[in-house]
Amino acid sequence: MTKFKRMKKLLINIVLVAFGLIIGSCQKELPNQPKANQLPSTRLWLSSSIMLNETSSRQHAYWYGEDPDGFVKGYLIASPESVATASVAFPDTFTYAWTTKTDSIISLPLIKARSIFTIVVRAVDNTFKENISLPEGASIRLMPQPYWDKNINGMYDGGDVILSSLTSSVDRKSAAQLLPIRNTPPKVFYSVNPIDSATIQQPDTTFTVATFSWYGTDIDGDNTIMNYRIALNDSGPNKRWFSISGAVKLITLIAPRSVTNGATGEVDADVYTGTFPSMQFRGKVSGLKLDANNVLYLQARDVAGDSSSTITMPSSPATKKWFVKKPKSKMLVVTDYNQTDRAVALNTYRIAIDSAMPGKDYSKFDILDVGYGLSSIDKQNQLVNQKYGSMVPINMNPALIHTLKLFDVVLWISDLYPSYLPAQIGLFNYTQTGGKVIFTTTFAANVVFAEIRALNDFAPIDSVSTDVNSTTVIHTNADGRMPIRTKVLSLSTNFPEMEFDTITSGSFHTFNWRRIYKRTDAQYLYRLDSSKFYTSPFRYASRPEIGVINNDKNFVLIALPLHKLNGGNKNLPVFFKRVLMNEFGLN
Repeated sequence: MTKFKRMKKLLINIVLVAFGLIIGSCQKELPNQPKANQLPSTRLWLSSSIMLNETSSRQHAYWYGEDPDGFVKGYLIASPESVATASVAFPDTFTYAWTTKTDSIISLPLIKARSIFTIVVRAVDNTFKENISLPEGASIRLMPQPYWDKNINGMYDGGDVILSSLTSSVDRKSAAQLLPIRNTPPKVFYSVNPIDSATIQQPDTTFTVATFSWYGTDIDGDNTIMNYRIALNDSGPNKRWFSISGAVKLITLIAPRSVTNGATGEVDADVYTGTFPSMQFRGKVSGLKLDANNVLYLQARDVAGDSSSTITMPSSPATKKWFVKKPKSKMLVVTDYNQTDRAVALNTYRIAIDSAMPGKDYSKFDILDVGYGLSSIDKQNQLVNQKYGSMVPINMNPALIHTLKLFDVVLWISDLYPSYLPAQIGLFNYTQTGGKVIFTTTFAANVVFAEIRALNDFAPIDSVSTDVNSTTVIHTNADGRMPIRTKVLSLSTNFPEMEFDTITSGSFHTFNWRRIYKRTDAQYLYRLDSSKFYTSPFRYASRPEIGVINNDKNFVLIALPLHKLNGGNKNLPVFFKRVLMNEFGLN
């Protein structure tokens, strides 16, 4: 072999050896397997303070996670545990909730004045595979193995889902925060009127029925309010408290006639919760004063035993009054007037009823003025403005219903604008439980169908005439005047004929009336005698019906001012005797 060939072969061998060394060197620096996943880390802090001072049991917590080789998919946040530990092992026995959020308002379940809680958060990185099936808030437990506690029973069973990838994707160190918690006393407020946001007060005067409503709040969570308690007319430190569940926000106090008849001074009142007709009796509270001013005291108590400040109703007893009137008669007259003849009407009824039922207490009737404080415009627009007389309780169900139920019979006397909603709520439910009603009203010059539909709800009529209220229209069933001495003819031999009385001046009574059309479950009682009407300007079609009684014999409607029908033979007392004794069965 020539010298040149030997040199060439040597150079090739050197190159091959050098290349092999380079390859071998590079292979030593490359991993034989992928690097293991690095677990995420978690940070937790509170908005109120980073110091471990005593604080409220309602906290706004924030957290975030970091992952050095990926990204954070979500977090496990432990339900607050009443344990005092700043370090949390893995795995642990806490119950976690899955979340993708980074903050939350946390209410700690405080059941004593002071306690210590631990909040724990663990970040979960992108190697967690089963997260796609987890809803927000899913209950997660780490022992005996990570699983989704679908039935939230605190133990692993056949209905749960194993989360096999969670162990290798969750922060094992966690972020934990100790919270020393001090209880905060609750607060209680009487309810407000949604119309004007004013605190709902009792009417200045009620009978022995009153409904109170309130709401309570607690920084530690409204669910920590254990109970409310009330007392009547007891301002001393050791009040005669009556306790009621923290879930209750409305009570009604009722002193029935069986208690108040013959009683003086103070009586016990029954305490009911709920609204009519599903009210529940809860017990008795002492100290209701009859024919006197009363004050209700209210307080909230929480599960830790702390009490709210005591509030009163009326809210300012020195300037506002809640007078409780003892019922004295079997009859209640509901005055729905703002006209000047209210006193004349009441006197006429008192005389007529005393003549009809001598020796009874009906003529000594009690009075509830549902139109008190309202102007004519207010009464006209009640259905729209929802403004009612100041003697009408805001909580008409159940207060107004049970007020009516204190009496055997209600005589509701109204002008042309009845208080429809109080009548709807009160009278409908009153008659469903045995109450008897005589209702007398007139009508506006123009028919408002919403008002007629409201009247349908509690009175035995289907509709009223829609004729134009004009004296220039022939064959009308509506008018704005009525001649004196016009007869009201009975459609039953059992009821007396009545007649409009005379007046001090003029030949006409001025009011609006309309023909009424009965329901199928009722019968007519009266109609107007048009045969003797003046030829002009009164021209009526046939003889318009204006009185009706339902087949249950518990509701009579007279669509005329009843107190004006004692002319001629003065048969108004006979009418009352027939209705009260024969139809209603009262004695």
